Amino acid sequence: MKKIIIHAAFILAASAIPAAAQEYPVRPIRFVNSSAAGGGADILIRFLASKIQPLAGQPVVVENKPGAAGNIANEYVASAKPDGYTVLIAASSAMIANRYVMRDTRLDGMKDFDPVTSIFRAGFALTVPNSTPAKTLPEFITYLQSKPKVLYGAPTISVLAASELFKLLSGTKGEAVNYKAMLDAARDVMGGETDYAFVDTVLSMAQAKAGRLRVLGVTTPRRLESVPERTTLSEAGLKDYEYVNFWGVWLPAKSPPDVTAKLNRWFNDVIKSEEGHKYLVDQSSEPWPSTPDELHTQMIEHDGMWQKIVKQANIQPQ
Repeated sequence: MKKIIIHAAFILAASAIPAAAQEYPVRPIRFVNSSAAGGGADILIRFLASKIQPLAGQPVVVENKPGAAGNIANEYVASAKPDGYTVLIAASSAMIANRYVMRDTRLDGMKDFDPVTSIFRAGFALTVPNSTPAKTLPEFITYLQSKPKVLYGAPTISVLAASELFKLLSGTKGEAVNYKAMLDAARDVMGGETDYAFVDTVLSMAQAKAGRLRVLGVTTPRRLESVPERTTLSEAGLKDYEYVNFWGVWLPAKSPPDVTAKLNRWFNDVIKSEEGHKYLVDQSSEPWPSTPDELHTQMIEHDGMWQKIVKQANIQPQ
């Protein structure tokens, strides 16, 4: 009887250990994704979640919280308990650019979050309807200059910046049509409702391959490894055009350093694996693992880039 009592007491004592004192993780982890379900970034994030789940030994659930150029997801995570169970996966533009281009942004990506790792870099593709008479970039620019009214899709702040930079360098004008999701912008291009849209390379290449729209070039400084036949916009005739966004992982500020280190290791193990690297490349993205400090440095560099873009394109806060 004594042995049974001692054993029961041990179980009760172990169960009384606070969750914070137990080894992370002890319950499901939420990856909060600032992009809409079904978009290119969402596809990549769900792949990463599926590979990190066995490493974590706990369910990893992806929650999409799109809208307000990423601010909805950012505010949700920033207000969460800093315990490693609410993880933000977002584009660098949502973390850095919003305070320059949105009046109601209350967060600072470099102060209100702890960096974990960058995960991949990706540009956009300039997509146009199949019915567009122009077949090359120079022809398309001439076509836009001749139109009395030009409409282009702008589902995100980064797409808006890519579009404003395009207008500045091409000498064209146009009116932005706002969308909640990248997929919606692509659909209107396919339907001929807008004249063009910069669409993420994952989604755009899939739709171009299916014959639903046409790609005139990519915004990256080099051709994509997965589709080397696609020229860059700079090669196609728009000299000095370059726009690249990166996606990263962040935690609420003041999260435990050991939790940050563990998440960083999991993400980097997946990204650097043969399977992970191939998957990202095949989806027209560039694997981009880092340390937390390297991600912080990248954010500082992109902050300077965004200040330059905002000034050059005369983007006004909305």
